[in-house]
Amino acid sequence: MQLVHLRTFITVSRTGGFHAAAERLNITQAAVSARIRTLEDQLGQRLLDRGRKGATLTAVGREFLPHAENISHTWDHARSMLGAPVSRPVPMRIGSQYSTWSQLVLDWAGWVTNSLPETELFLDFDFSKDMLNAVQNGELDVAITSAPTPAQGMRSLALADETLVLVARRPAVLNDQRMPPYIRMDWGPQFNSEVTRLESHLPRSRLTIGNGEMGLRYVLEHDSCGYFPQRTVRPLLQQNRLYQIKRAPRFPFAGHVVYNEDNPNRLFIERAVDWLKGVETDRADLRA
Repeated sequence: MQLVHLRTFITVSRTGGFHAAAERLNITQAAVSARIRTLEDQLGQRLLDRGRKGATLTAVGREFLPHAENISHTWDHARSMLGAPVSRPVPMRIGSQYSTWSQLVLDWAGWVTNSLPETELFLDFDFSKDMLNAVQNGELDVAITSAPTPAQGMRSLALADETLVLVARRPAVLNDQRMPPYIRMDWGPQFNSEVTRLESHLPRSRLTIGNGEMGLRYVLEHDSCGYFPQRTVRPLLQQNRLYQIKRAPRFPFAGHVVYNEDNPNRLFIERAVDWLKGVETDRADLRA
C-alpha cells in the first residue's frame, strides 16, 4: 500500500469527486481512478460509489477514512521530526479579505516561506469569497475570516479583536446636520446587527460596499463616512486625510483563523498557526 494512494483517497473523500480531486492534486482523472482502484484491490473492499454527481463514501470507506488520515498524519509527523525533506512541495493556500487582514497575512506569508521550506504557498485575497465555506470545501487550507465559530470538524483560533471606527475626510460630530452621508460597509453579521440601531442617527446614502479597500477609497474621494478597522485607518488619521467622527460608538471586530482538522497537511498548517499565536501575544503586550 502506497502513501500516495491513501492521500488520493482522502482528497476524493474531501472534494466529493474524481475530477475535483484530480485538479487539486494536479494529476489526470484517470490517474486518480487508477490509484483508488489499486487501493480498493489491495483492501479487497469498495471504498467509493461513483455516480454522475460525484463520488460518495461507502460504509467501508467511511470506516477506513480516519485510519487513512492517521497514517498520513503520522508519516508527515515522523518525517518532520527526523528533519527529512518531503518528496514534493506541500501546498498551503491561505485566504482572507485583502483590505482587512492584508498586512497580517503578508507578514505570515513571509514567515511561512522562510521557516517552512517544504511548503508552496498560495495567497488568495478576495472580498466576494466566503472564506469559511472555501475552507470547508477544500478550496483553501486555512483562512482568516470574521465568520463565527466554524462547523464541526474545523478548528478556529480567535485573533485579538480589532475596533471599527466611524471616519470621514472632514471633521464631523454624530447627529450633526452637517455630517457627510453614511455608506454601509459589510463587516459581517455581528457588526451589521449592532450598527442597525445607530443608522437612524446617520444621513444615509444609497450605497453599500462589500470591499473594505474600495469603501476606504470612496470615503477618501467623496464627502461621505463609513466604519473601518482602526488599524487600517490609523495612518490616514495621523496624516489628517481622515477624521474620526466625534461621539460615534466603536464596534468590536473579531477575526478567526480556521482550518480543517482532517487536512492532510495539518502538521504544517498548525506550525504556521502557532506563529500567528505568537504574533497575537506580542500585539496584546503592546496594547497593554
